[in-house]
Amino acid sequence: MANEIAPSQTQAVAANSSATGSFSQNEQSLQAGVSNIQGLLLKNRRLLLVIASVLMLAGFISLLFWSADAPYRPLFANIDEKEAASIIELLQKEKVPYRLEGRGTVMVPSDQVYALRLKLAGQDMLPGNKTGYELFDSENQLGISDFVQNINLQRALQGELARTIEILPQVSSARVHLVLPKESAFINRKRDASASVMLQLAGSSRLSKQSILAIQNLIAAGVPELDREDVTVVDSAGNLLTSKGESSSTTSAVQTHQEYQVNFERRLEERLTMMLEQIVGAGQAVVRVTAQINREHVEQNNQRFNPDEAVLRSERVIEENRKASDSRAMGVPGVSSNSPDKSGNMQAGSAQPREEAGRKEHISSFEISSTNEKRIIPFGELEKLSVAVLIGGSVSKENDISTFVPRTAEELKSIRGLVERAMGFNEDRGDSLEVQSMPLLDISSTEDAAAMQEVEAKAYYLELARYGVAGLALILLAWFVLRPLGKRFVSQESEATGKESAGKKDLAIQDSSATGAVEAALESMNLQSIGADNLEQQALQGAAKDMISKDAKMAARIIQQWTQQS
Repeated sequence: MANEIAPSQTQAVAANSSATGSFSQNEQSLQAGVSNIQGLLLKNRRLLLVIASVLMLAGFISLLFWSADAPYRPLFANIDEKEAASIIELLQKEKVPYRLEGRGTVMVPSDQVYALRLKLAGQDMLPGNKTGYELFDSENQLGISDFVQNINLQRALQGELARTIEILPQVSSARVHLVLPKESAFINRKRDASASVMLQLAGSSRLSKQSILAIQNLIAAGVPELDREDVTVVDSAGNLLTSKGESSSTTSAVQTHQEYQVNFERRLEERLTMMLEQIVGAGQAVVRVTAQINREHVEQNNQRFNPDEAVLRSERVIEENRKASDSRAMGVPGVSSNSPDKSGNMQAGSAQPREEAGRKEHISSFEISSTNEKRIIPFGELEKLSVAVLIGGSVSKENDISTFVPRTAEELKSIRGLVERAMGFNEDRGDSLEVQSMPLLDISSTEDAAAMQEVEAKAYYLELARYGVAGLALILLAWFVLRPLGKRFVSQESEATGKESAGKKDLAIQDSSATGAVEAALESMNLQSIGADNLEQQALQGAAKDMISKDAKMAARIIQQWTQQS
């Protein structure tokens, strides 16, 4: 029985060993493919991490280039649509990038602002540029009607007058409108020319009466048959600077007083400002004067009495002396006795005695002492003076940060003393003086400059926002993308390592258990086949050992099948 079983077992072992070899090769190839796939996945994880890092670096570099792009600055601000259209047409022709902002602002790259302004100036395209007599140089004069010629002449004259007025430092811009009537041969149809002037003053500047009269005379002298009274001047705030037909004496007197007061205050301001700027520097002193001036011509008569003093008012002395004698004729009557002698003397008669009488009168008149005073207060007498002086301090820079440093108390005291002497300070009159040191701003900028500053500030804040957005994007990218990706990569590697070690342990356990089972089966087979041939037994044992060394799992399954069959 044992001899019959042994060959069948040998054939089964051989068949099973061949099947086991093919099956083990397939399983080994499958395991190799799985391991290759796992390695590829690990390599792909690293590749994905590298790709993510490269993309992040590229995004960061592009963000830096975007942030480092030249910021935009206003080329011109507060311009009308027609001027903006011509400027944009030039920018498009030059292929210059631009942006349009509110309030008629054209933005261009900051490194091209000054070059573009010079180019526009060379082509006579600056905003607010007036057209003068060059209007006739830019057009073909052939075939133009007289009406168009007259209109062009009027436009050119208006532009030239506006250019001349804008030379004044107090005027930022000016517009002149002329009404030139047609010439007529009839005297009764002749009309007078007139002109209107709109002035935009620079900052808080004011025009004096002399400057307004100068503008009127300038326009009247440049336009034929135009009187100075027919020129109306208005500022941009709607204030009428000239008036026509003032015949009222009251209005004239009030205007004269106001002009006198304004001129007095302005002269004193200019004197004090000129003196202070020699000490603290140009533009570092602001002086404002308010004067209270008498508006009327006053005459005062005063009479004062002193009852304690008696004053001799008049004195009269009368003195009379009278002498009388008897002058009746005495002696021989007749002509001879009453005729003069040879020497011319009358012949003396008998002398009679004389009578003398006298009177003396002394009259004195006394009065109480009195004083009569007549005082005349002329028009324009200064009654009170108030002066305010603002002195700018120095500016110190540390780490590109400007800090205002006010004037010291000693400096302000010295300046106050100088101003008191220069203004004629009189405390009894009620004069007042205030001197302070504060930071001064440039108030000479016009509305265009203010709009320009507003746009530049907006561009500055936008640039800061760009850098802030760039930094925030980098932080979010690192926190929400790179950080989870790194955590996932580390966890996957640790998980793969754990699975690999656990698989190795399972295989070792299975190999050891299978080897033990096969060896136990072989021992049982040896016990059952004691009477068999030794060569066959050795062959079976060798095949079984080879099978166990190649694939322990398959050998364990075969042994289990044998035991079940037996």
